Amino acid sequence: MNADLPRRLRGAALVLLAPALCACGGSLQITRNPNAGLSSVRKIAVVPFGAAPAQARITGEWETLLLSLGYRVVERDNIEPLLREQGLSVNGIVDPSEAPRIGELLGVDGLVLGRPNPRDPYYSYTMTGMARLSEPAPVSVKLVETATARVVWNVSGEQSEALSVAREGRAVNPQLRSSLEGALKDGGWKTGRPVRESSSEAEIAFNPELRAKKGMRVGVYAFAGGNDNGDGGAWADKAAAMLLRAGYDVVDRQQLEKILAEQKISLTGVTRAQDMARLGKIAGLRAVLVGTASGGQVCAYHAKLADVESGELYWSAYGEDCRLNRFVDLIEKGFAK
Repeated sequence: MNADLPRRLRGAALVLLAPALCACGGSLQITRNPNAGLSSVRKIAVVPFGAAPAQARITGEWETLLLSLGYRVVERDNIEPLLREQGLSVNGIVDPSEAPRIGELLGVDGLVLGRPNPRDPYYSYTMTGMARLSEPAPVSVKLVETATARVVWNVSGEQSEALSVAREGRAVNPQLRSSLEGALKDGGWKTGRPVRESSSEAEIAFNPELRAKKGMRVGVYAFAGGNDNGDGGAWADKAAAMLLRAGYDVVDRQQLEKILAEQKISLTGVTRAQDMARLGKIAGLRAVLVGTASGGQVCAYHAKLADVESGELYWSAYGEDCRLNRFVDLIEKGFAK
């Protein structure tokens, strides 16, 4: 355990606040637009809630949640640079004249936008006394239909001053999942049977329309964020080992980065759909794994497997197990479904 952790925990305990979307009675509000048809928005992209590793992790929790509810999620981490190339911005999603162009460019029916919580990540304890790296949940999250610029649904929470020193470090909690699932069901949401697996250390959701197969050839990018030393490559190597154990055919990361550099494709992750397609043809890949990690001995991560042709996610996972021991078990369960 990090020798500095007890001091950090004591300091954090003075400022621990319940997350905005907490399980506190009456704090969670979900509003559905009766004029927006749920069935018309199925393929979506989640706009990163912020640039910090913790915000990327929270964005990943939402991607996992939405996959588990039956949405088809497309990998579009670096949306802003892509839109700027076309003279657009995410702000244009609320403009009826620009929204359809944004949807067509990104290949999605809707965009999920989140307002990040200004509080910093903090350490907290689980009920068993384990330390977790916790991120405050976003203040609000909404799904906007790209064809019409309508808000389909909105999730918001009221700030709570109650202390929360015994919780897992997750911004998506059971109350949020249950409430959003209920709101979608009430609105007539119909989808294929989603597959979700979870443990106390990790959670994973699989795309009900796009299933990975054993032996599928994949590449692994260096994780963003990394541990206290910024070593995202070490996280990528750990994830690659887990994929091999689960039955994937994994391309060596150093060789993959060499190909990326030669083809002038971003080394920081999947930026554009055409880059993903080029990489797939050059390296013979079916999918790429991208991820974010933060913390050191007490850590949190998010990882997702994206199809190189469509950018659509096969699965999305997050957790607090630094060794990724449960990660491989959950992936294997997905193959068996």
